[in-house]
Amino acid sequence: MKNIQVIDGAANSVFEIYEVEDEIFYLAFPEGREIAFAADVRVRSRFWKRIYPKQVQKALVQGIHGTLHLRLSQAEPKHFPNRMEADCRLPHRPDSTS
Repeated sequence: MKNIQVIDGAANSVFEIYEVEDEIFYLAFPEGREIAFAADVRVRSRFWKRIYPKQVQKALVQGIHGTLHLRLSQAEPKHFPNRMEADCRLPHRPDSTS
């Protein structure tokens, strides 16, 4: 099982976390990726029908394995070229390359 945090950017967003089977997780986060954007997730209805019933309380979560940014999220794909948090490219980060 893997935990996915969903960032939707809405004013009332609570950044939900969902615990899903590995098979569903890898649909959005293939090849070891940690970051995904709505445009990356091509399996629309089947994917969403399988994760939404799996919301978990944050206090019970033992790690977040992936972050899924939806359309209203302020995050931009260009800042995550490899879809890994450690590779985030922001101008204010001293280790940033762009």
